[in-house]
Amino acid sequence: MTPIHHFFVHFPIALLVVAALADLAGVALKRSILTRMAFILLVLAGIGGIPAAVTGNHAETNIRSQEALVADVQQELNAHVGWGNTLVWIILAVAASRVFFLLEKKPIAMEGWLFPVMTTLLAAAVLFTGLLGGQLSQTIFTAVRTLP
Repeated sequence: MTPIHHFFVHFPIALLVVAALADLAGVALKRSILTRMAFILLVLAGIGGIPAAVTGNHAETNIRSQEALVADVQQELNAHVGWGNTLVWIILAVAASRVFFLLEKKPIAMEGWLFPVMTTLLAAAVLFTGLLGGQLSQTIFTAVRTLP
């Protein structure tokens, strides 16, 4: 199994975490440059989440094709895949709604706490999912070593 998912997944995680920090700082410090930066990073994280999800689904298919391995990692695999796929769609929806509000010239797009809080919650959920992925990788590594 080629670890290409491991390559793609780190970029959107980092982008989303920095977006959340910039968004919070932008609102707290009333610095629109930080809020604009957070907006761009959120959109990039959403776009970057697509290849992360696609390569993750490919990795899942590879794992599920190995019956001896699936039994050892089933629970962790289901949790990681479920969270990962769901979060990509939610991130894209939040980014799209922010773009919509920006195009409609609604102040909520770049002012207030709604998007900073949503982005922060998404960043926390993505970090949790990343931890699940790390745990899954360790379980797979251990299971592969014990296979006959």
